Amino acid sequence: MSFYSADALPRAVTDLEGVLCAGGVLTLFGRGTAARLAIVLGTPPPEIEVPDDEAVPTPDDEAVPATGPAHDERDAVAVGGPSGSPPGPGEHRAARGVPAPDAAPQVPAEHGADWDEGVDEIPDDEFPVRDDGPPAAAPDEPPPGPEPAPPAVVTPDPVTEWRAHALCCAFRGRGVPADVERLPDGRLVVRSAYRADLVPLADAWRRPDGALAVPGQLDLDGPRLRLWVLAAGRRRGRAYTLGLDPHARATHEPLLTACQRAGLGATLAGDEDEPVVAIVGQRRQRRLAELVGGRPRTLVDDVWPG
Repeated sequence: MSFYSADALPRAVTDLEGVLCAGGVLTLFGRGTAARLAIVLGTPPPEIEVPDDEAVPTPDDEAVPATGPAHDERDAVAVGGPSGSPPGPGEHRAARGVPAPDAAPQVPAEHGADWDEGVDEIPDDEFPVRDDGPPAAAPDEPPPGPEPAPPAVVTPDPVTEWRAHALCCAFRGRGVPADVERLPDGRLVVRSAYRADLVPLADAWRRPDGALAVPGQLDLDGPRLRLWVLAAGRRRGRAYTLGLDPHARATHEPLLTACQRAGLGATLAGDEDEPVVAIVGQRRQRRLAELVGGRPRTLVDDVWPG
């Protein structure tokens, strides 16, 4: 058994640095008198593309073609005759095949330009009456738009469920109470309570601007590696990988250096969305299995090294 194995070393709060290697987040409370450690497990749900409203034809677009004989004929009626003068009411009706109504009564000539002043002197039945029907009531609310698509929900797989339970037990085994909660999108998050004994971890892993930073001489012993394996370890083909935080790319090279100091001979692999530290070779993987200690009593496939 290695002297640096998780089975040989006592448990300590500093073992939770392995969770920070896997993408954990430390949050300070108040004036920095307490800190909380949390890690979200699983991948975010895929984004749903909402179709553009402009691409959907409106009823007006379907009823009136943009080109064609009907469109040209309507334009000709709207513009007028060959002279281009605006059409009169009779021209509109003639174009539509509607007979012209009786001529409206003329205002008596004796009123002249001041006919508005003598409106009361003209009988009401001499004026044409226009009936447009009852006034349209203004809508109280705008018409409802298209309903937004429901957010995609990710159902945690058995591996994620196992990780959440194992990490929660690992937190409590080091004297840090923790709970497992489910986010609205279905992912699981393991979150500790605010504690004063987590403040030294926050001071060591946070830069002045609040960004995550790896301590200069991080010692990846067995307990820290065990927590990293519980949070983000997985076998992929011939390699065993340890997940990294895709949002803290500045931590990847220092963590790779720490793995090499531990004798794991790791390399950076994966893509931007899922970067990992890859350990290739049976000898190096046996070294990792020796450091992380014995297998848990309950285990899922392709998670534990060795």
